[in-house]
Amino acid sequence: MMTIPTEDEIFNRLVAKYLSITGPMNVEEGSIPYDFLKVDAMEHAEGYRYILALYYALWVEYAEGENLDLAVSTQGITRKMATKARLPTPQLKLTGIPGDKISSGSRFMTEGAAPLFFVVPEDINLDGSGVGMGLLQAEETGQKGNLKAGMKLLPVQNINGLQTIELLADLEGGADDESDPDLRSRYWQKVRRRATSGNAAHYIEWALEVPGVAGARVFENLDGPNTVRVVLLGQNGTSPDATIVEAARAHIQANRPLGPGDDGIFVVAATPKIFNFYAKAKLAKNFDLATVTTAYEATLAEYLLDLLESTDAEETIRPVVWTKAGALLLGIKGVDDYGGLTINGVAGNSTFGPDEVPVLGSVTLEVMA
Repeated sequence: MMTIPTEDEIFNRLVAKYLSITGPMNVEEGSIPYDFLKVDAMEHAEGYRYILALYYALWVEYAEGENLDLAVSTQGITRKMATKARLPTPQLKLTGIPGDKISSGSRFMTEGAAPLFFVVPEDINLDGSGVGMGLLQAEETGQKGNLKAGMKLLPVQNINGLQTIELLADLEGGADDESDPDLRSRYWQKVRRRATSGNAAHYIEWALEVPGVAGARVFENLDGPNTVRVVLLGQNGTSPDATIVEAARAHIQANRPLGPGDDGIFVVAATPKIFNFYAKAKLAKNFDLATVTTAYEATLAEYLLDLLESTDAEETIRPVVWTKAGALLLGIKGVDDYGGLTINGVAGNSTFGPDEVPVLGSVTLEVMA
């Protein structure tokens, strides 16, 4: 790890070099040499801090924002940008004056103090009975635009003759910008896996390239010879909606080499399975419970992510191993001993199935007496 000198260290070096040239001289605070050497040391220290920032910006492990984008681009990886939620089919039902037209660009909003705004992308023509079916999409990108069918909508501005607004289907496909941790994780997964020639790791890589997909698990021959099942996890531990699943399927089909036909590729949404951990920990001197808990949470999250690496179709039911969780806790700095460990309330292994993805829930530690 790169280290830089402190301002005091720089100042002391400058003083030593100055005296080696001038000979004995007053360099105490308030003297002229002190003043100009101190200012020089301050500027040097600022330059070193800038160099350190550039140094860390080069490393995927430390880079953030645009610097991280540049760092991962060496592997051909780009950040997944946010997408807008939309109706996949014309399921916005409007009733009004027969023969009227609701123009594209008409805006609707949800109720409440912080409404969400939506727009009609195409004209909606009302038939002879005054009913029209059309599309709707969010004005802004992000998961927040994903609405459930039946959500009440209001016109932003009065639309003459409009009587009722019914949302008959879910708005889907809205996803947030890929976060730095998720982008970093995708980078490490790519460089650590040997994705080649359409192997299981390759299917995972393709799935993770789709906005809204945060995790994937692949099984070969699980649904019969020459089949591939890709199980997708959405952002923030959610199940991806049908629009995201279909986008992932299309992306995989477009990139995979010759192999199973369309009927042999199964892309499905995972059901997140929450795993809650509880234990009592004996702490070493000068360590506090909050710090240890945070470190344990990070370790458990990494462990659950590692469990997704399995591509063995024979391991359709995978365990979250109780003794492994204990070993991870004992490996946390500041933990001398532990007891009473449970996973989902049981002092033993817990499992998840082929269409389930392990998601870290609560991590509760108490101080062991």
